Amino acid sequence: MQNRILQFEGVRNFRDFGGYETADGGRVREGQLFRSAHFAEATDADIERIRALDIAFKCDLRRPEERKAQACRWPSPACATRVIASDDGGLDAAPHIAFLQRSDLTPESVRAFMRELYAEIPFDPRYVALFRSYFADLVKSDGPALVHCAAGKDRTGILCALTLLALDVPEEAIVEDYELTNRAVDLENRLPEIRQRFSMYIGRDLPEAAVLPFLGVEAVYLATAMDMIAKRCGDPHAYMRDVLGLENLARDKLRERLVE
Repeated sequence: MQNRILQFEGVRNFRDFGGYETADGGRVREGQLFRSAHFAEATDADIERIRALDIAFKCDLRRPEERKAQACRWPSPACATRVIASDDGGLDAAPHIAFLQRSDLTPESVRAFMRELYAEIPFDPRYVALFRSYFADLVKSDGPALVHCAAGKDRTGILCALTLLALDVPEEAIVEDYELTNRAVDLENRLPEIRQRFSMYIGRDLPEAAVLPFLGVEAVYLATAMDMIAKRCGDPHAYMRDVLGLENLARDKLRERLVE
């Protein structure tokens, strides 16, 4: 698939994660599955382009306090999009901010924190509820879907990986899609800006080597989530069935709709 990364003026990491081949020789339809970072900085031109995608529903994985701090600029009400979002979040700081404020910061400690985060996300009640709603809508919807969070890489990365697993996309391609974030967000050029932003936010000077594992993704992070799913449920399909409520019949319907 060409041009998987869609370039916007104020929206980062916007991608079509369709187009991958499935294990049985099919192909996930393009133009039906999108993923991105937040839309707080979307320009008017971005909004018009988003409207043209005719997205039927979007799943916003951000916490309520994140949505308040970075209000979503979305082409509504002209764009009839159903929004899936959580109202259960409280006012606690985002996990990575709390970590940065209290911890010894080395590349190793940051990577350890990221692995812990990925192990927790699949069974966090907030995300379980959002993932369940997303899959329920994905099965019955007849239009494109969008998954996003703040950066479009961690929470979004896990849910998109589960989506591709449900469609029987091989693991190698799923990891390829996950790691594409590192190119889509322009890691090298954005690192100084993000380091400065984090340092100002928490009042500490952060080394770039400690910020990099936050800004990008590493295959070991996603593997940690999948290992926890396997440990607790046996395999991802059992997790999707028993935890997320995606029964085998629903999976078949999902494939009928999204695989050609």
